[in-house]
Amino acid sequence: MSLSRQLVLLVATLVLLLFVGTFLISVYSTRDYLQDQLASHAQDAATSLGLSASSHVASGDKALFTSMVNAMVHRGDYLSIRIEDLKGHTLVERHGELRPGVPAWFMRLFPLHPPEGQATMMSGWRQVGVVRVVSHPGLAYRKLWRTTLETLEWFLAGAGLVLLAGLLLLRLMLRPLKKVEWQAEAICNREFPINEERPFTLEFRRIVEAMNRLSQKVRQMLDNAERMAAQLREQAFTDSLTGLANRRHFMDLLQARLEDEHCGGGILLLQIDDLAAINQRQGYAAGDRLLQAVARHMRACVEGRPDVTLAHLSGGDFAVLYEGAGPAALRELAERLAAGLADLYSGLSLDSPDVGHVGGCLYQDQSPGELMARADMALRQAQQQGANAWVVLEADAECEVCSASEWCAVLEQALEKGFFQLQKQPVYAGGEGGLLHQELFLRLINLEGGQAVIPAGVFMPMAEAVGLASRVDRWVITEVAERALPALGEGRVAVNMSPASLADPEFLEWLDGYLADHAALRGRLILEWPEYGAIAHVEALRAWISRLAPLGVEFSLDHFGKGFSSFAAIRELKAHYLKIDGSFTRNLDEGEDNAFFVQAVTDIAHGLDLVVIAESVESEAVWDRLAGLGVDGGRGYWLGVVSDVRA
Repeated sequence: MSLSRQLVLLVATLVLLLFVGTFLISVYSTRDYLQDQLASHAQDAATSLGLSASSHVASGDKALFTSMVNAMVHRGDYLSIRIEDLKGHTLVERHGELRPGVPAWFMRLFPLHPPEGQATMMSGWRQVGVVRVVSHPGLAYRKLWRTTLETLEWFLAGAGLVLLAGLLLLRLMLRPLKKVEWQAEAICNREFPINEERPFTLEFRRIVEAMNRLSQKVRQMLDNAERMAAQLREQAFTDSLTGLANRRHFMDLLQARLEDEHCGGGILLLQIDDLAAINQRQGYAAGDRLLQAVARHMRACVEGRPDVTLAHLSGGDFAVLYEGAGPAALRELAERLAAGLADLYSGLSLDSPDVGHVGGCLYQDQSPGELMARADMALRQAQQQGANAWVVLEADAECEVCSASEWCAVLEQALEKGFFQLQKQPVYAGGEGGLLHQELFLRLINLEGGQAVIPAGVFMPMAEAVGLASRVDRWVITEVAERALPALGEGRVAVNMSPASLADPEFLEWLDGYLADHAALRGRLILEWPEYGAIAHVEALRAWISRLAPLGVEFSLDHFGKGFSSFAAIRELKAHYLKIDGSFTRNLDEGEDNAFFVQAVTDIAHGLDLVVIAESVESEAVWDRLAGLGVDGGRGYWLGVVSDVRA
């Protein structure tokens, strides 16, 4: 029971006890007073009748004193009148009717016992008889009844006012506690407000001040942890000269993407021509300025593209990892990178207009070494074509569709005929925790070969480009609700969603209505977005969480760490899961830098009530190390293979 209710109950009990005591004292005091009045009234009547009727009793005129008794009884003020002689014989006796006009239960609860008044009848010095009179209690009962009702009415009115005033006072007094409760809830929800109002009550003021200090301390601790994680990440994975990713981070990320068969994309290599000669002729400072200028140019070319990772490999070598890119998008980026190199010639007063070259290719089923060798081959071809040239090698995939119109036709046909397939991979809790949920992946069936060979990482970027991403996501949600859930058994399912759907308000309206008709899906659905997509649409994702989380839907941020996002943005999203990118976990047992970063991310995420899941768990050693770092769960081929949902 809440404190306010306990205090209200206490006040009400005290008021009730006060009323009962006051009421009983008032009623019994009134009854005693009325009983005294009845005694006085009876005695006065007996004395008066004794004086007026004594001569008639002495003379034996019974008719006359009987008439006098009858007259008094008929007035209704007396319950009984009796005249006796000296020997106690009754000369005349009359009784009135007891009709008090009050409820019988009231008379039983507060009975009146009117005393008898008596007087001796004298004739000169001689006693001739005795008069005995009992007053009628009806008037006294009625007065006692009215007094009781008035007391009750005044009490109820007074008690109502007292309780109302008490409630208002309690609300005023307990308002600081409400604000403290709100502040504590806000801290649990990853917000850190300060209560500026200082209560008048000293004890409450101390509580509010203590909560303010706690809120500031928790916020400061999280901010410090976030800064430490950012500094660690920058030192371990960032090139200090250019601010781009270093070679180690790029290769880890590339390996993670190549081993993830659900992803597609391409890489580009950019090489500055004869950087060593520039360092010798103009000094290392000039070479550093050139490298920094190239880094700025590369950032400008990919601005607004969070799915692109830029890296400085070494010397004059740069690299670009373009996730989800198709041939056209990769060629466009290569052309923009190469075109801007010529501008650096005049801007930096270089000796030659031939600043550098760009070469690249799409990745499909190669190892990192094979892919880098293929991209390097494209770079050498570009160097043979002239100054600032670029080359992107043609892909040799089985089902490549080069133009947007062809992709649009394929996807439209797949949506119409259901040429998609869902696959699953389990996500397990650390230790012996068992299955957390199952993550679902989408593939496009090869219309000619009949095999599910094209992962979402290849065709979803094209679906976004031609405006079909939301329709594909609707197909996935419908397939999960209507056909996949029975095959998946119990537990939650995580569905990867497109950032384009996140930015589509019509999709949210549709999903809200769809969930209203499919109650079984509401408590089992986890919606996942990659980190870069969530950060790019923070306000939209916040609206999704606010609207769908009360229905039982949970939310997850995928590939966290790749985009170097700030925890400040993550803090306000109120998501449920944080999945650390596989580039940080794949070789976790081989070095400490990644372990430090994973530990920092896990500690911060736990402070924000996020469940931390590691991707790309490919060995028992990595799984054991993750458990030691406090990670809550993991997904990878060591824990469970990818299989068809309906298998």
